[in-house]
Amino acid sequence: MTFVGLVERRVEPTLRSFLETFRVVALVGPRQAGKTTLARQVTNGGVYLSLDDPDVFRAAVADPVGFVAGRPRPVVIDEVQRGGDDLVRAVKLAVDEAPEPGSFLLTGSTNLLTVPTLSESLAGRMGLIELAPFSQAEAGGLESQGLVAWLVKNVASAGGGDWYEPLLGMPASLVSRRSYVERICAGGYPEVFRIEAGRRSALLRSLLTSIVARDIQEISGARRINELSRVAKALAARTSGELVIADVHRDTAFGSPQTTADYVSYLEMVYLTMSLPAWATSAATRVKRRAKVHMADTGMAAALLGLTADALVDPLEPMRGPLHETFAAVEVRKQVSFADTGATLHHFRDRRGREIDLIVRLPTGKLLCFEVTSAMKAHGAKARTLGWFRDTIGDRFELGIVLYAGSLPLRLGHRLVALPISYLWEI
Repeated sequence: MTFVGLVERRVEPTLRSFLETFRVVALVGPRQAGKTTLARQVTNGGVYLSLDDPDVFRAAVADPVGFVAGRPRPVVIDEVQRGGDDLVRAVKLAVDEAPEPGSFLLTGSTNLLTVPTLSESLAGRMGLIELAPFSQAEAGGLESQGLVAWLVKNVASAGGGDWYEPLLGMPASLVSRRSYVERICAGGYPEVFRIEAGRRSALLRSLLTSIVARDIQEISGARRINELSRVAKALAARTSGELVIADVHRDTAFGSPQTTADYVSYLEMVYLTMSLPAWATSAATRVKRRAKVHMADTGMAAALLGLTADALVDPLEPMRGPLHETFAAVEVRKQVSFADTGATLHHFRDRRGREIDLIVRLPTGKLLCFEVTSAMKAHGAKARTLGWFRDTIGDRFELGIVLYAGSLPLRLGHRLVALPISYLWEI
């Protein structure tokens, strides 16, 4: 895949709508995901201020109220988390005095709702949008709505029966096993598509170092920067697995288990990892079960683990399956954010070890269930597990999908289908 030109981001219509609705809009996501480019695209006039500029940063910290006062709207403040609570409060005061929609567009490389130093949430004044690295459709310049949006739309309009039948009439996928692993190793960071494949791993490792040294150190005060990189590598090795802090702590062997837990949370705070809570039939049970952890970008995961497309194309490579699962989970998460339907993501695992890789829970309580395999055959254990889950939870089960590396859509049983992984972005 080669990146050319300006990429149309799927969240842009939502961002423009938010700017017409909320006084303050926060556009958050990892560094180098394209937030600055998108912010400049959607704002006309006004003023752009980046807190990565030392002079601008000093002015914001020295006099936050004066820094935001009297500027032409909209005011775009890039990397706003660097200004801390005082700057956020100054924005609040400014929009309370002049409560016009779209007054401030704030971008941040940390989750503004979880940064300890940003206690002021701008509740009732702010709309929050996450911009992830490129989805597969964005990277490929495709106009497809994506499988998740198709499923959500057709579930809502279904009058019963096999509403998913059109999926089985789709043409064969042309994406090869080799192409899948190349996509996994590329990930989605825009800058990755501008350089040769052989240099991407070094760029991604450098990006991790930058995020750790700038964002995490600033928000946490953590001094053991090298240890944070080790934690990131340990999580990459566990991508698509249940998060067990004791295991991560044992492998990194520094500080206390609580320090390890803190470092794990920092990595999620800056969008390097993502967690899927466990799904269960009651909230009380759900919170007792472990979350599953994924690296938020498979290119970053492959770079940390020293894996290339040549290594991942080998069926004997132990990280091949986990990285295919993470690749699918990351893509589904992006599509859920685009669709803005209120759906949530989960996984399932019972005490006997039966598990469902990915569950999209719709606001109605209905479930779209995914199993992911790097194999070119979809029959077998994963299909049987989906069938067992369907029979166990009853009417809440809407559809079970095995995403696999083969080329044809297949019927596996009642409300069970197998689809090529590429259908995620081709539909």
